[in-house]
Amino acid sequence: MSEEAPQQPANPFAALGSSGAAFGGAGTGAFSFGAPTAAFGAPAKPAEGEDGADDGDEGGAAAEEECQAEFKPVVQLEEVETKSGEEDEDALVELKCKLYRFDNDNQEWKERGLGLIKLLQHKENKKVRLLMRQEKTLKIRANHIVMPGTKLQEHSGSDKAWVWSAVDFADETQKIELFAVRFGSVEKAQEFKKKFEESMDINAVLLGDVSALPKADESAGGAAAEKEAEELAKEVSEKVTTEEAA
Repeated sequence: MSEEAPQQPANPFAALGSSGAAFGGAGTGAFSFGAPTAAFGAPAKPAEGEDGADDGDEGGAAAEEECQAEFKPVVQLEEVETKSGEEDEDALVELKCKLYRFDNDNQEWKERGLGLIKLLQHKENKKVRLLMRQEKTLKIRANHIVMPGTKLQEHSGSDKAWVWSAVDFADETQKIELFAVRFGSVEKAQEFKKKFEESMDINAVLLGDVSALPKADESAGGAAAEKEAEELAKEVSEKVTTEEAA
């Protein structure tokens, strides 16, 4: 008796898929042509809506950009307290001006600098001195006691400038100087004059008489030199330039 040939199933694709779903169906184990698959070794893609899906990358980038290095200076400098010498004084007036000094050798005015001119009264002995510092450098350009009897002369042709002579100590040696000061306005010039004259009155009372003041002959020939300086002030006041103080 000959063997019968095995019968073929009516549907050859029926065996595909455990649930018997048709080719391309959505059943379990079904094969979907063209569906994207993750590359070999690639991390699994987080589901939509999961927290932290993008925060991890941004946080990592920010951590990489933040520098944690610390740099210390090679030399440590300590704060040093500086004194101007004006700590024990009160300013009666403080004005911006341009200061000139008359050069006897060359018979001409020389600019001393632009800055603040002050009348300072000592808190204890109440004496008043004049102090002028050049701006930025703060170098002293005039430093003398306001002498009773000083003649503050107006520069002819300008009501913003004054000329006077004094025994000055700006260069740390006493010597008679002829100064000219120019202000930016008439009001400032008049304010300076008023305070200067008040300072002379204050010192006159405190000192009793002019003999208590520094002697002119200690530096430049005594009373004769002082008189000569006063006469010179009259002559050269007309030579003061008309340039305005900035």
